[in-house]
This record gives sequence, structure tokens and C-alpha cells, in this order.
Amino acid sequence: MKADRPVKTGRSGYRYFKYCLTGILICFITAFLFYDLSVVSVAVFAAVPFIVRTLKKKNEEKERWDLNVAFADGLKFMKNGLAAGYSVEKSLGSAAEELGKLYGSNALITREFRKMRSRMHMGIPVEEAVAEFAERSDVEDIKEFSEVFAVLKRTGGNLSGVIKQSVTNLQEKIDLRRDINIFAAEKQGEFRIMCLIPYGILAYLRLFSPSLCEPLYHNTVGVLFMTGALVAYVFCIRLGNRILSDRMKE
Repeated sequence: MKADRPVKTGRSGYRYFKYCLTGILICFITAFLFYDLSVVSVAVFAAVPFIVRTLKKKNEEKERWDLNVAFADGLKFMKNGLAAGYSVEKSLGSAAEELGKLYGSNALITREFRKMRSRMHMGIPVEEAVAEFAERSDVEDIKEFSEVFAVLKRTGGNLSGVIKQSVTNLQEKIDLRRDINIFAAEKQGEFRIMCLIPYGILAYLRLFSPSLCEPLYHNTVGVLFMTGALVAYVFCIRLGNRILSDRMKE
């Protein structure tokens, strides 16, 4: 039976409301600047579900990244427990307590490690508890560790050595990803400023030269022109996001 995905946060309903509110606000500003809130501008609000889905996807990516970093810390605590002579099961329980001190008792990683500990107390093998967590996490590094861990646990392999190596590998990946994120953050900041420029120009014209904008609204030619400009703008944003995404994957 497929394991349930972990609850990312106790405020998921609030986050969804915030995404919807953000989407509506973006569409309202777009409808005002591009169509002066005319009847045709109602069609702009059809983009709200797409904006919500994009914001949700970005937040889930961030949560998976945070979980990956926290999992590396959990493995470090397990490694320390094994070095102190604990069994794998006891070192996992010890890691759950240490994660609670580091991230807080309500943090996702703490809850997940405690859930694995509870599963083991119910008689579930440790490798199965780890596999369930890996499936819920939807994080590739955790899934890979779970698969190797399960094989070695069944065959009596060197679990301590595997955990140590996994910690090293994860830390290297995390450090590399952080370097990439620093570069990407700079480029994304520049890209966001460029994306805001068209809105800034239109807002400036609406405020200080309203007569200049009048031919663009409430007539067929103006609506067609603004629609073409909006379509080109959205296309450029999607193209820019794809280019940034491809650069990060290189």
C-alpha cells in the first residue's frame, strides 16, 4: 500500500488561500493596466489557477530542498549514534531527539524521524520505516539512501559505513546546490526586475499621462493591441524561466 505523503505544514489551508489571493491580485493589476477593467478583462482572471499551481510548485520544491538538507543532519546524528556503539534502531531514535533540539519539535524532519521511531516500536523493520519515509518525502536522495539501506540491512552489510558515505555525498550535493542557488538568486532577481518593467511603464503612463493611454482602452484596436502585448509578455516570462531552469540544471 502506498504511503501517504507527509503533511508539509499545519498551515496548508492558509497557504492555499494566500496563493489564491496573490493570483487574484496579480490578475486584477493586469486587468487594470492592460484593459482598464473593461468587460474583456474578466478573461484575465482565468489565469488564477495557473498562478496558484506555479506558486504551489515552487513552494513544494523549496520544502523538498529543506527536507533534503535536514535529512543530511539526521544522518549525521545517526552516524554519531553508531560511532557511540548504538544499534541502527537506537541511533535513529537518538537522531529524532537531536533533530527536535535543532529544528524544533514541530518541524517536518523531526515529525518524520519520530514517525519512523514509532513504526519501529510497533514492530515494523527499520528499513521498511525508512522506505515509507522516502516515499512520502518525494526526495530523490532520500529514496536512493532508502534503497541502499534496505539491501544492506537484509544482507548484513556495513550500515555504519554506508551512512557515513551517504552523509559525505549528501553534503557535497548540498554545498554544490547552495553555490548554484547563490548564482541563480542573482539572475532571478535581475529577471524579476525585468518582468516588472512593463507594469511599471504602464502604471507610470496611467498616473502621469492618462490621455496618452486612452486610445489603448475600450475599443477593438486597443484591446487587440494590448492582448498581443500581454501574450508576448507572458511568452517572454515563460521563456526566461525555462532558460534559468536549464542553466541551473547544467
